[in-house]
Amino acid sequence: MTLKVLVVDDDPDMRSLIVDVLGAQGIETVTAADADEAVKRFLEGDIGMITLDLKMPGMSGTELHKALSQEFGTGRRTAKPVARKLPYILFITGYPGDGDVLRTQYRESVVGILPKPFDVELLVDIVKDTLGRAETEQKASGNSP
Repeated sequence: MTLKVLVVDDDPDMRSLIVDVLGAQGIETVTAADADEAVKRFLEGDIGMITLDLKMPGMSGTELHKALSQEFGTGRRTAKPVARKLPYILFITGYPGDGDVLRTQYRESVVGILPKPFDVELLVDIVKDTLGRAETEQKASGNSP
């Protein structure tokens, strides 16, 4: 099963850019314009990685990460086993100073913080490496994401 990248950004132009760049590399994507839509897309399955805009109206990227981490990560609130695990997350931000805060507060599953504007080749490299890691873990565990 090929894992997909969930692209979460309230800016439609940024979503389109990321989808186009990754699609040109043969990487499958699904999109969400806000946190609520992102949760729905995540629950549909096959998500190995999320590119997550830091500042969005309503629930921010950090708040979404915290909610997903509590529900599906090692910090989950319930003792019941869950069918999904927290995917890898790449925060994308137009506010470079936010990176310092993120590095100390949000570690679970975060693979990096990419400032806007970003080098598309760097984005592709990070995504390919991360999806490769996620697919290897999926095969080793014998579970779906």
